[in-house]
Amino acid sequence: MALRKISDLKPAFSGDNVTEWQSPGGTRYRYERDRCAVGQEMGPGTEAYDWHVLAHNDLTHAKRKVFELINEDEF
Repeated sequence: MALRKISDLKPAFSGDNVTEWQSPGGTRYRYERDRCAVGQEMGPGTEAYDWHVLAHNDLTHAKRKVFELINEDEF
């Protein structure tokens, strides 16, 4: 089942400079403000990420990128 809207995306963890989400398929996504990037976990539990640099460094753009990656990769 694809995510239909960005508001369906709820953070699994949120800190000062880091926000993480988990997709319905189990993949973790991590936004790091200091990196200006969203990371997509390369394998379950590996904590190794494939990083995607954002055009704008804010949570709104990070959520859009995560939403796009989830719907592109999993559905």
